[in-house]
Amino acid sequence: MSIPLTEALIIFWLTLWQIYATSARLSFLKDQSMDVVFPYPVHKSSSSSPEGHMHPLGAQRRPDGPIHEEKEMPGIREFYEKYVQVNKPAVFRQSISTQAPAFLKWSDDKYLNEKYGNLNVSVRVKLARRQSRILSENKMMKLKRFIYDYLYENLYLASNLPKQMMPDLPLPKCLRCGTLSENLLSVQLWMSAGGTSSLVHSHDNHLMHCVIFGRRDFILIEESHKNAFPWTEDYPGSLGGHSDMDTEMVNMFSFKSILRVPWIWSTLYPGNCLFVPAGYLHQVRSYGRSISITVEFFPVTEFDDSGCELNEQEFIPLSDAYFLTVFANGRLRLQDEELNAERLRHILISLVDRNDVLKLDKFDYFFKEVVGEDPALPNPYTVFKILNFGNHLDQISKTSLLSLDSSLLQKMADVFNKAYAEIENQEQDLVKEEELATNADTERGLHEEF
Repeated sequence: MSIPLTEALIIFWLTLWQIYATSARLSFLKDQSMDVVFPYPVHKSSSSSPEGHMHPLGAQRRPDGPIHEEKEMPGIREFYEKYVQVNKPAVFRQSISTQAPAFLKWSDDKYLNEKYGNLNVSVRVKLARRQSRILSENKMMKLKRFIYDYLYENLYLASNLPKQMMPDLPLPKCLRCGTLSENLLSVQLWMSAGGTSSLVHSHDNHLMHCVIFGRRDFILIEESHKNAFPWTEDYPGSLGGHSDMDTEMVNMFSFKSILRVPWIWSTLYPGNCLFVPAGYLHQVRSYGRSISITVEFFPVTEFDDSGCELNEQEFIPLSDAYFLTVFANGRLRLQDEELNAERLRHILISLVDRNDVLKLDKFDYFFKEVVGEDPALPNPYTVFKILNFGNHLDQISKTSLLSLDSSLLQKMADVFNKAYAEIENQEQDLVKEEELATNADTERGLHEEF
């Protein structure tokens, strides 16, 4: 029985639309302009509304001034004594080498897609606004999937930097040697298009944020003012945390205290770096096609720059530095493939807080970050008890860590090593499953785009 011509045409057009809808992009290209005025003028509201109501953060009151600036990156000792030691933010203008391959090759997404497209990265996706808050989630995806979407969709890349990308990026001169180079924790990669806006957030550790492409506007607020925001700590007592307040449309009836919060600011361009001390609240807006990196390093109370005068190369890649953690196969883990007692001692001492103690809450957070939360893996509380001889204590002092018997530390190191061995087995099994699935799809003539 033949299908009537009208019905056949309907089926044809529906099929054509399905093909178009699944292959073509229906969203619009983001605005790539970078000529936004910042700091914002204070919005003079009506008598019935507070100043800056439903406007971006920063439009509620004038800033208290720009962040202190230097024309270039200072020497290592000067950087430590003038900024790190006293927790003073600073902008360093021509501070990283434009000879780095990233400045020459990353201007084109094609290079990133071809060389690094199969790497897993973490992407922040904004879902909705609800009651003056931002609902968002982190998603893991291939870099090529992000590159396909980021010019159009409401997302931005905020990921630990995959280790394969490190050779392309510059290590800031002030972090190349001495005590600071021995306390490097991690590197984050940021990439976005159009006007994107971060949450207000802070970190437990110091940050050096450097721009490769685009423009980034920073608002910095002292730690003592975090109670003006709805605030979630990374763990109890942490200097790190975030607020889910909508920073693009601040509801001043809900967050009245913001009118009394002082803030400082800066606009960064390619080659500029910003030092953000541990605990400082910051909010970031980016414009155009923006790529930047953040080097995170532990606060230190002692400083030694022996041998630093020999380190005068214009460009040194991030891959030449030793970072405590590395991001590989979409997972953050310790750089050391097998820990020993003394290496673990150094790590634990790096984690002590301003009162020279390491608390269970911080160890729990750190352990889950670098090992994971798989039920098959050890419980952080059980692991921490090793340090206290099995006692139910929730902290250990720096003095105790320094004098702790190596056999106890090795017992804890073995827990990390065993956990990583298990993770590696899981990853190998996953790779085998993916290879089998790919081979099966190939045999059926299927092709996965991302």
